[in-house]
Amino acid sequence: MAKISKKPPGTGSPETDKHKNFFFEEMEDAGLFAHSEPITQIPNVDVFSTRDELIIEVELPGVNKQDIDITLIKTTLTIKALKLECFEEDKINYVCMERAFGRMFRSIELPFPVDTEKIKAVFRNGILTICVPKVEDKRNVSRRVPIENA
Repeated sequence: MAKISKKPPGTGSPETDKHKNFFFEEMEDAGLFAHSEPITQIPNVDVFSTRDELIIEVELPGVNKQDIDITLIKTTLTIKALKLECFEEDKINYVCMERAFGRMFRSIELPFPVDTEKIKAVFRNGILTICVPKVEDKRNVSRRVPIENA
């Protein structure tokens, strides 16, 4: 039976703990997390751009597809996931346990306008790949505005 670990997350560096607290507070303020859902991990990401799209690859090993939530709010892409333990704690005598379980969270600010209707995500072999199509930013294009007669 899968479950969330009852053990407190391992203590990270002060810098990592600061980031976790910052992300948690921001998302709680936005109403995305209840206070009872602590973040235990921040997954690694690669973000790169092609001519037509922004591609985001997120490492989510051991996470099931149905436990991943992707949300776009204004210019911020939010990835939430839940990694569950797959064994009974009371039947196991740990010799060494280095894997972490629990709630994962990552927020990525999109650097340019995107087509929100055409965002696609694929989850394969523990890697979540999100393709975000770019749209032309017409705010930076200069043009002459004619003055009409009243």
